[in-house]
Amino acid sequence: MAISWAASAEGKSIEGYMAEHQNDPTAQALWSYFRSVIEWVQAIFPKKRKEMKGLPWGLFYNEYHERHDLDPKALEERVSELMADEDVTRKSGVYEYLLTGKEKALSIRAFDKRDARAAYERQRGICPICGKYFEYEKMHADHIVPWSKGGKTTPDNCQMLCRDCNLKKGAQ
Repeated sequence: MAISWAASAEGKSIEGYMAEHQNDPTAQALWSYFRSVIEWVQAIFPKKRKEMKGLPWGLFYNEYHERHDLDPKALEERVSELMADEDVTRKSGVYEYLLTGKEKALSIRAFDKRDARAAYERQRGICPICGKYFEYEKMHADHIVPWSKGGKTTPDNCQMLCRDCNLKKGAQ
């Protein structure tokens, strides 16, 4: 794990890293790098949680350790909020999300078939964006108020969009 992180930091494969360092008298450079990763994680996420275990912290460190906008108090507030959010189904993804902003890391809960079908019937198969009729199978359940803006995965926040409109909305 630490070797792959260190190799990545140098833009090398594990094999390339090992070949370059095979004659080093000690592993001090690798140990120093590993300690830097651990210290960085402890500085920005001081509260330990089981969800932190097994994450690619070295890769996160390589990419984000020079950021100066990572406020530990603000991050802890968001971690707590996201851990308590029932729509977040992949709790270990909270850390990646906070560093990268990639919502996919959280695996937000999707609408169940019952809620999607109810929204479809309520809309009578009409996509609210383009105004065209579609069969149920050609539509996608979507958050009216996006999850990222506080919308929940609840029946009253579900709308059915045609595939094209859903893709356009997601790309915005």
